Amino acid sequence: MLKPIESTIMKLRSRSILAGSLALTATINAASGGVTESPVIESPPPASPWQFEASIYGWLTSIDGTTGVEPLTADVDASFSDIFDQIKMVAALRFEARNGRWGIIADGFYADLGGSGNPRAQLYDYVDLDVKEFLGELSVAYRLYESPAGFVDVYAGIRYNSLKVEFSGNPDSAGIQSISDNTSARLVNRMEQRADAIAEPKAEAYEAASAAERAAIEADLTAEITAEADEQVKRDLAKRLNQIRRDNGLDAREFEANKFTRALKAQRAELAAATAELEVAQLRASVDATLQADVDKAQARIRKSEKELAAGINKQLANRLPTNLSDREDWVDPIVGMRAQWNINEKWFLAASGDIGGFSVGSDFAWSVQATVGYNFNERYSLELGYRYLDTDYTNDKFVYDVANGGIYTSLNIKF
Repeated sequence: MLKPIESTIMKLRSRSILAGSLALTATINAASGGVTESPVIESPPPASPWQFEASIYGWLTSIDGTTGVEPLTADVDASFSDIFDQIKMVAALRFEARNGRWGIIADGFYADLGGSGNPRAQLYDYVDLDVKEFLGELSVAYRLYESPAGFVDVYAGIRYNSLKVEFSGNPDSAGIQSISDNTSARLVNRMEQRADAIAEPKAEAYEAASAAERAAIEADLTAEITAEADEQVKRDLAKRLNQIRRDNGLDAREFEANKFTRALKAQRAELAAATAELEVAQLRASVDATLQADVDKAQARIRKSEKELAAGINKQLANRLPTNLSDREDWVDPIVGMRAQWNINEKWFLAASGDIGGFSVGSDFAWSVQATVGYNFNERYSLELGYRYLDTDYTNDKFVYDVANGGIYTSLNIKF
């Protein structure tokens, strides 16, 4: 008897719930004018296929190589600490845009360096140097491989180089005189040693010879020493001038020996004659002590020739020293390279890149490498620290830039 009653109660409850639902629906329809609207679900905007990254970086570079404007070039070997005091302005920025496998990379580095003071070299007592350098790169990259573990790209593009050098210097007259005197003394000393070596084997034969034979020996000795003197001056002067060039950053082509020897022809001839005269006088005095006065006279002539040679060297150095130089050089190097990144985990990663370029289109040859370790603060910000190296060998007319830049690299990267 209970089951029919329970069944009746359940039917009544179901009808009551259905009636309540219909009544609520009718009330809502009445409030909205009798129109039923479906809820609207807004879809998020489609993600942009482009990804962007900007990097503000610092490059604490050292400089090693040769640069300048002929006739004034310098062998430079300066650490970053040496350069730091000469920095007037530095700016560096890198930007990358990527869409799928393809990317565009732009990189710009600008430095304005300058300094003045008393140089360590002797030819100038005061110099002022200003160097402005800009490096700009624009490349197209293609992604060969990508996974959560990292990626590998190849890229190709151009590197624009712009370098402006301004130099002014005040020649040091006392330093130039010191170099000239020292150079002349060395040349004369070497010449006397060589003349003694030529005359020594002839001394014994000279003592035993007749007057006519002695005259012939003297003539041969004079001719041999005179010829030898010219060649020796050329050799020794070339060596000495190369040393002066290295010490003072002067281009050898402006101060090469043949230019000096041509300009010093009269002084050279007089020195050779004086040296030959001394050797002949010493031979004569070896067999006749009363002729010692001729030896003294010949030695005085050599001392006078030495002073005249020093004055000639002084004049040539002073006339050839540049006091104001200014030049700007711009060139473009094609470059090809590869870069890669390995994600150690969600926070840490390693990155490396390298390229070669120039190929005598701009530079004779140029190459660069970079290796860093990075840390992701979040999906947007990251930091890198490592080492960057760039070697460029460029020569055009009188402009020389064969320089390697290398040092600590750090950057703050922002993705958006």
